[in-house]
Amino acid sequence: MLASLLALSSTATQAQEPAYPAPRDVSSKTEAPKVSGTVTLQRAISLAIEHSPELQALAWDANGSLARIRQARLWPNPELEYERENFGGTGKFDGSDLAETTLSLAQALPVGGDIKQRRKIAELDSQLADWDYHAARLETIAEVTRRFVAALAADRSLLLAKQELELAQATEELTQNRVDAGDASPLELSRVIVPVITTELALKRAERLREAAYRRLSLSWGERVVTFTEIAGDLDALSPAPSPEVLVQHLAENPDVARWAIEISARIAERRLAKAEAIPNITGRFGLKRDNESGDEAIVVGISLPLPLFNRGQAQIQSARAGEASARSRQKAAELRLERLLSESYSELANAYDEAVAIRDRALPAAEKAYQGTQLAFKEGKLPFLDVLDAQRTLFELQESYLQALQAYHIGAANIESLIGRSLAELSR
Repeated sequence: MLASLLALSSTATQAQEPAYPAPRDVSSKTEAPKVSGTVTLQRAISLAIEHSPELQALAWDANGSLARIRQARLWPNPELEYERENFGGTGKFDGSDLAETTLSLAQALPVGGDIKQRRKIAELDSQLADWDYHAARLETIAEVTRRFVAALAADRSLLLAKQELELAQATEELTQNRVDAGDASPLELSRVIVPVITTELALKRAERLREAAYRRLSLSWGERVVTFTEIAGDLDALSPAPSPEVLVQHLAENPDVARWAIEISARIAERRLAKAEAIPNITGRFGLKRDNESGDEAIVVGISLPLPLFNRGQAQIQSARAGEASARSRQKAAELRLERLLSESYSELANAYDEAVAIRDRALPAAEKAYQGTQLAFKEGKLPFLDVLDAQRTLFELQESYLQALQAYHIGAANIESLIGRSLAELSR
């Protein structure tokens, strides 16, 4: 059932070639899809990814980062300068006969490599946007998988509740026949009615829980009303997980870890940009000067260079170094946090697997056999009803425990797959 997680998350570890959905104008009102028929996990994940407002926003952010790369490659605009002097004064400068007019073009020359470093930062920021998108995409897949597993468990729980009610009603009918035949006391019938009422209430509760689980799943793609009829998946599929050592090796592929290598490079680029900006930019000027009195014209060439006496960018450089150190610490913190989450998820997965296998292969067959035996003996009048009730309760509790173990197993698997960015089935081959 969870194999589709791999197909939909495999690109999450390849930030160099991100596969974004075409961004939609989320400000405009768009109706959620009306999903009919049977929903599979892969279909639910596809719908959630396509209609997730968060992923759409991150896709827009990624597209915006590409535009910022193009912007960072541009040189500063030249400046057109117009100057008029020696007019409107006193004496010989009265009027404009001696006026001189200069028209020139000035261009700043970033000799410190500012443009190169700004472009580098913009490119790294774009890669960070890629990782942010992939991290959100993986979390979307994991959350949809958890909701889908919960919906499958709700289906199974409803089925068990119906079976329990049928068994309780069958026992009530059998007891009624024995009472009518004079083989049992009417007191036994009053005892039988209690389990029937209890299972009826449990059935109603299971129906409401199933409706809630279906609605949560439908909300994954933005639909507030459940329009599909059923879901399809194999909740009983179990396989042992790879060793923790194998799983830890793939943690580096998690976007929350992988992004920090880019983050550190971005902070290094910021430090280099700060050093580049500390080098004064040269501004060159070229123009034409005209003397009104003689009508002569001449070329004007100039150059200006700021003197770094007070501001040499020292605080900006220091800030960039602090940012680089902070990024390295956060990288280590992210690695430790994910290792802790992986350890917890693996423990939950392993415990759920062991419990599910033990109940399936040993406890449930024995409980079913015991229940059938006590029911037959009760029918023949060899055992009291309390023995049947005890065997029935044991069987129901084991079935519920088995269902809870299956749900915990698949949710644990989804959590681990979201941490390592790949399918457990792939690692088990």
